[in-house]
Amino acid sequence: MINSIRLFTRFLPVHTIVIFTFLGLLFFYILKERKAREMFLAFWGFVFACLYGSFKFTILTLMITIAVYYLSKLLISLKKDVEKICVGQDKSAIKVILVMGLMVSLGTLLLFKYPMLKTKLPISMQVKALGISYFTFKFMHVLIDSYRGRIKELNISTFIAFIFFFPTFSAGPIDRYTRFAKDSSSQNSMRLGADSINIGITRIILGLFKKFIIADKTGIWIARLAPNIFDTSRPMLWLIVFMYSIRIYYDFSGYSDIAIGLGRLFGFKVPENFNKPYLKSNIVLFWQNWHMTLTSWLREYLFMPIGKLLIGSLGSGHTWFINSICQLITMATVGIWHGSTYSFLIWGIYHGIGLSLYRIYSDLIKKYSTESFAEFLNKSKVIRYGSVTMTFIYVSIGWVFFSFKWDMAIKIICKLIR
Repeated sequence: MINSIRLFTRFLPVHTIVIFTFLGLLFFYILKERKAREMFLAFWGFVFACLYGSFKFTILTLMITIAVYYLSKLLISLKKDVEKICVGQDKSAIKVILVMGLMVSLGTLLLFKYPMLKTKLPISMQVKALGISYFTFKFMHVLIDSYRGRIKELNISTFIAFIFFFPTFSAGPIDRYTRFAKDSSSQNSMRLGADSINIGITRIILGLFKKFIIADKTGIWIARLAPNIFDTSRPMLWLIVFMYSIRIYYDFSGYSDIAIGLGRLFGFKVPENFNKPYLKSNIVLFWQNWHMTLTSWLREYLFMPIGKLLIGSLGSGHTWFINSICQLITMATVGIWHGSTYSFLIWGIYHGIGLSLYRIYSDLIKKYSTESFAEFLNKSKVIRYGSVTMTFIYVSIGWVFFSFKWDMAIKIICKLIR
């Protein structure tokens, strides 16, 4: 039965998701109590993961979700005890539990996402790991914030609904538990108001337009204009690169808009993920406005902890070196998170280099420029438009690594600039 339904969803994905969402909304608003609704969202997300992913992996995801929940609850409990009685042994126990939870989360990601490890699994477990990149970061966020004492309470129905919330399960945005729980407990999520309907449907339509009209059609035009990328002239190659930049933005942001719109129909304000990144004047602003929930997650749980560790070891007098190390590690992680090939790793390092160089440039300008020159740089429209253009070109060149094998990408970039 489930195989027949999955076959149906494969050939009519848009139609089935509309039906799936409509039925979900119907049952969700029939229920009145918060706990019942959360349990339904957890169940509906489980069904979604089974239909569009793998039943076996969904069962595994549920088991890990329950394990992470109890580990997080234990962290919260021990944290409260330590605050009352500062015992070194208890602090060590807390760290052991945190490391255990993080290892389970990261271990699952490594085993099921990356081919070099996935192929070592039994054939029956080499299945589609739908949403693994996203819910792994949710697991880690809850574990770390429970350890830090930021999460004071954890409810099992809310937590499972948070992990399996189907609008964001497969492609984000990456939400935070406290924000999700706040929406779930608020009165606004208990009824479907006119504002939620208007905003939700508008964002869904916008997302569908971005994805299927702009992104997919741009992809078709790219294939027509450059059937063989290496036989393409240099001007046409630049055009293709810029078109691909447009395509990938509307593809990613289209999915985010759909998720935000679906979330709003269920009464949840899913965080924004893109804010006109190609109109930003430098690479730092670009990354602050591109896949914002991912970059904010990495800044809080990777970049800043590494920075504090290095400052503690090296001192505060090596800011450029420390920033460069943090940027390179963080952006390499972004690359590996997106895919398992060397191309994604190089793409991440490429952006890490760009962010590091911009930090040095920015510090030098602040240190050596006069006040009038700094004001000129900030107010000049020519500088502004030139900076936006240069940032867009830099990002566009990076997308070549994102879409081709690293050796082919290098050849394409050499043809672009020689």
